Amino acid sequence: MKKNLIRLLKVLIFISAAFILTACRKLELNIDDFVEFTDEGYDGIGTSKAEFDYKEALKEVKDKMKDERYSAAKKILKNVKLKPEAAEKVSNGQTVTFEWDFDEDDVKELEDECKLIVKFGDIEHKVKGLQELTEVDLFKNLSASFYGYDTYGTLSYMYGEGYVVYTADKTEHLTNGEVIKVTAELDSWYKDSYTDLAAYMAERGQKPKSLTGELVVSGLYDLREYSPFQGLSLSCSGMNGEGTASLSHDWSNDYYYYWDYTLDKTEGLSNGDTVTVTASVSGDLPIDEYAGRNYGLKITEVQKEFTVEGLVVLAGSVADIDQDSLMTLTVNGKNAIEEMVGGWSGSGTNLVSIEKIGTALGYIQDYWYGTYTPNVYVIYRVLVSNETDGDVEFFWYAKCSNGELNDLGKVNIDPDNFDSPLNHYSSWWGLSGEAFYGPSNNLFYVGFASLDDLYLTKFENEGLLLKENTVEAGNDTMVLYIKDGSDIDEGDEGMVPAEGGAGT
Repeated sequence: MKKNLIRLLKVLIFISAAFILTACRKLELNIDDFVEFTDEGYDGIGTSKAEFDYKEALKEVKDKMKDERYSAAKKILKNVKLKPEAAEKVSNGQTVTFEWDFDEDDVKELEDECKLIVKFGDIEHKVKGLQELTEVDLFKNLSASFYGYDTYGTLSYMYGEGYVVYTADKTEHLTNGEVIKVTAELDSWYKDSYTDLAAYMAERGQKPKSLTGELVVSGLYDLREYSPFQGLSLSCSGMNGEGTASLSHDWSNDYYYYWDYTLDKTEGLSNGDTVTVTASVSGDLPIDEYAGRNYGLKITEVQKEFTVEGLVVLAGSVADIDQDSLMTLTVNGKNAIEEMVGGWSGSGTNLVSIEKIGTALGYIQDYWYGTYTPNVYVIYRVLVSNETDGDVEFFWYAKCSNGELNDLGKVNIDPDNFDSPLNHYSSWWGLSGEAFYGPSNNLFYVGFASLDDLYLTKFENEGLLLKENTVEAGNDTMVLYIKDGSDIDEGDEGMVPAEGGAGT
C-alpha cells in the first residue's frame, strides 16, 4: 500500500483545536498535537525520539463517535508511527524533522468508515537538554621509554590512556633534550565499533582537550656498540601460527649491548618460518665501517636467518572439539546430575531443571616437559528444590582431561571418562571441597554456589590456559532437563537452546 500521504495533505490548514465537527457530520483530528519528544544522551551523540500518543488523541473524539467507529479508529491509529523512530547522534539546538508513517488506505478508511478526518504534517523538533561532554587531557599521564645512544636514540614505547595509540613524529635518531610531537588516536582494538577517538570518548561523556602533545627525549646512553651475532640466538614462544620471537644473548660477550637488532617479523609465526635478523648502528655509516673506525671491530656478517621452532600447536576454540564426543559428554554429565540429585531424596530434594550454559576449552602445561594437555569442561546450571532451603541454584561441570590433539589441531576426548564435583568433596569431618551449604546451613549441595567459585577453583587455581569459554558469549546454552518436561538424552532432536536461567 502507498505510504506517506503526508505529501497529499500538506495543503491542508493545520488547526490548533483537537477536532471540529464539520457540516457533513465528520470529525477532524489534528494528530500533530499528540506527539511527545524525548532527548537523551550526550551533546553530539544524543538520541531524539518522537512518540505518538494515540490514546490521548482518541480522548478528543471518543464522546462524539459511535462505539464501532471508535474501535475501528483506535485499531488504525494504534499502528501509526513517526519516522525516524529515533534520530541518532544529535546535538543541542539541532532541529530534527519527523514524518508520519501513515498508510493512505488507512486515512481513507478513517474518513469514510469512521467519519474521522485526520490532519497531520511534518513535525520539527529542536533538541535540548543533552549532557555536555567533559574535557580530558589525553597527555597528562603519558610516559615514554627511550632506547639507545645519544644522537642515535630510539623511542621504545609510549603509554598513557589504555584506549589510545600514541604516534610520535620522530622515533629514531633522537637526542637527549629533543622535543618530539605526539599524536593521539583510537586504539585499533576499538575501531570496529567507533569511527574515531572523539566518538569513543563521547559515548562516555568525554571529549579530548587536544589530539597532540609533546615529549622530551631523555635517558639515552653515550655511544657504545658490540659484535653482532656472537652468542646470539632466537627465542620463540607462544602458539603455532601466533608465535612471537625475540633475541637471546650470550652474556659472556663483553660487547652484547652495543648493537641494534631488527627482526623482519616477530609476531604471527609458525614452526618452520625463518626470521632474518639485521645488525645495525644508529647513524648513516654502515655497521662494519662504523665498528672498525671507532672500536677496531671487524664485522663478519650483518644478517642471519633463524628457523622458528618449539611453538605449541593447540586447538584454539570449542569448535575444534569433536562435536559428537562433546554431545556425549554433555549428556553423561546431565545423567550424573540426575543420579546425584536422586540420591538426595531423603532430604526431600527434587530436581527442577538442568541447563548447559557453555563449554570451556583450556590446557594444562606439564611442569617438567612443557607439554599441553587439552581440558574440556561442559558447565551446567542446576536448580533443585526442597522444603528446607526452597529453590537452590548451583553450578556443575563435567570435565575431560584426557583430550588429545590430532595432526590437524583438533581435540579428541573420551566422554565416558570424565571428572565432576562428585570426586572433589568430603563431608566426613565437616564439609570441604567442591560443595556448599544451602541457606538453612543444614543441607549441602555438591557443586558451586556461583560461576566465579567454579572458575576460581577449576581454572585459576589449577593453572588452566583458557582458550575459549562459551559461557561468556552466551551462545552455547541448552536446556537438558525440565521438571514435568522432557528428560533429553543424546541424539534427541528436542535439545534446544535455553531461553532463560534455571532460577527464573
